Amino acid sequence: MEWGEFWLKDLFKINRGKRLKKDNHLVGKIPYISSTNLNNGVNNFISNIENVRFFSNSLSIANSGSVGSTFYHPYTFIASDHITNLSNHHFNKFSYIFASNLLQNLKEKYFFNREINDKRIKREKILLPIDKNGEPDYKFMENFIKQEMKKQILKIIDYFSKGLD
Repeated sequence: MEWGEFWLKDLFKINRGKRLKKDNHLVGKIPYISSTNLNNGVNNFISNIENVRFFSNSLSIANSGSVGSTFYHPYTFIASDHITNLSNHHFNKFSYIFASNLLQNLKEKYFFNREINDKRIKREKILLPIDKNGEPDYKFMENFIKQEMKKQILKIIDYFSKGLD
């Protein structure tokens, strides 16, 4: 398998979330993603629809707090201003999960006093498997993650099967 380097700005549509003070959160059912590394980045559930930014089927990267924490969100969510959203219409659930694992490496480069900002994220690159044309190999990413998921499922089945004997 060959790998190629890609600028995040060329690979993804990059958008920042929008500031919403905690005092202005309205209780609801929409996940509010902030800069926590817990619960897939979900900090609250709100119902705000004005002055917020909605995203779905994409990645979130924490710019501050738990800097570099990256999560895939298949659902519609609202992102705080401490979140950068990455989306690509060629990606599916599996290629997003593949990329999110690689993007976790940003944690090594950024931290509390050196946060991710709009300028810095656009200067970042990611290594991805490539096809014969030098483009991201989406099928490989999908198949790899499916294999890893299958391994985990088999481990769980094995664990519980032994417990039933």
